Amino acid sequence: MNIFRQTYKTKSGTTGKISKFYIEFFDHNKLRHKIPAFADRRASEAFSRNIESLLNCRISGLEPDVKLNQWLETLPSNILRKFTSWGLIDGQRAEITKPLSEHIADYIKTFESKDFSRDYVVRTRNRLKRIVSDCRFYYFRDITKSAVEIYLGKLKKDGYSTTSRNHFVDALRTFLNWAQADSRILNNPLAKFEKEARNSARKGILTPEQFVCLIQTTFKKNVLLGNISGQERAVLYVLAGTTGLRRNELLNLTWSDINLSGDNAFVKVRAAIAKNRTEALQPIPAIAVNLLAAFKTATTQNRVFAGLGTWINTAGLIRGDLTAAQIPLKDRDGNDICFHSLRNSYITWLANSTTPAKVVQRLARHSDFRMTYDVYARVLPDAEQKAISFLPDFGSMFSEKKFAHQFAQTDRKAGTLIDNHRQRNGYNTHINALLAVSQIAPRGFEPLLPG
Repeated sequence: MNIFRQTYKTKSGTTGKISKFYIEFFDHNKLRHKIPAFADRRASEAFSRNIESLLNCRISGLEPDVKLNQWLETLPSNILRKFTSWGLIDGQRAEITKPLSEHIADYIKTFESKDFSRDYVVRTRNRLKRIVSDCRFYYFRDITKSAVEIYLGKLKKDGYSTTSRNHFVDALRTFLNWAQADSRILNNPLAKFEKEARNSARKGILTPEQFVCLIQTTFKKNVLLGNISGQERAVLYVLAGTTGLRRNELLNLTWSDINLSGDNAFVKVRAAIAKNRTEALQPIPAIAVNLLAAFKTATTQNRVFAGLGTWINTAGLIRGDLTAAQIPLKDRDGNDICFHSLRNSYITWLANSTTPAKVVQRLARHSDFRMTYDVYARVLPDAEQKAISFLPDFGSMFSEKKFAHQFAQTDRKAGTLIDNHRQRNGYNTHINALLAVSQIAPRGFEPLLPG
């Protein structure tokens, strides 16, 4: 390593030296390089020692230690690009000094190139930009777990729900996962970040009879709410209640996602719109097939529910239709009925049928069995009574009169047996009592008695 100041000729012909030091060295390929350092010699020497350590790591094939990594993260992007072009570091380390805004722009482009809905892309971008801006994260190295926790605490004070706060965490953590997979960072600082447990209110459910009443009333009255007809809302409710699809999944369905032919009718939930990002084929019952087939002929749009924007207040829609159908807005347990209640009801109806538990969990598209049965599935009012009807039936073997007669006979026989036992054993009982009394030692002579 050679540390020096470059000389230059002045207009008067004299020789001068520039204020900044330069470092000259040979790399692992025996190629000579020159790089500017600092005006201070000691700072330039420290810079030179770090370059030498980096070069030794490259020659030995070892990874830079923590201290050297921290130094690399402080370097400007133009220096890192030089190190990358010389082969001293890989491109991944050079990425860490690009502003987060550039990485986010690349990330959003990958979203747009996939089959994600426009609504989802916009919400993800806005949440990501907001948390990065509010936390003052300019580079990857600025992102820390503690800073995110402080920000979530501020959101909580501002009245944001647990679900909303978790959305911000998901946006940032998913972005960091992408950056790590794309070799832009070495590790995701939020990889082990625990989201807050949701404490959302329990959703109400509809009984099968209430669901049928809701569909029939909404379809027949066909009340126009905004630009949405009652018939279109009825189709939406039917599909939600017979497939268990979530609101966002329903509103982003296209007709190419629905197969109405044959006995194997299904709706395809694309990975791009599914909550768990996993494609699924949900079977459709015959009544829903007929309704969808008729609805399809009446529309020319590619999106199934084109009349409903992705920001539509579905909770307000179903409350209005429940009121019109004279159905209470709370279930028997006092839980509010909302649009998501259609999914809860779907899972409840399956769980109260003879459908195997594993099939119910699969149709609910839950990875955790407890989510299906502890959170979603409820017990219908007559389910317990129906359950005991499957217990063994003795037919006419016993009647109420026969039972009464048998119990009366048993009581009399039991009384006779007890009296006979007392008479047979009574004398012996008295003798045993007298013998026991005679064996008690007189007071004061206890120690003289044997054993």
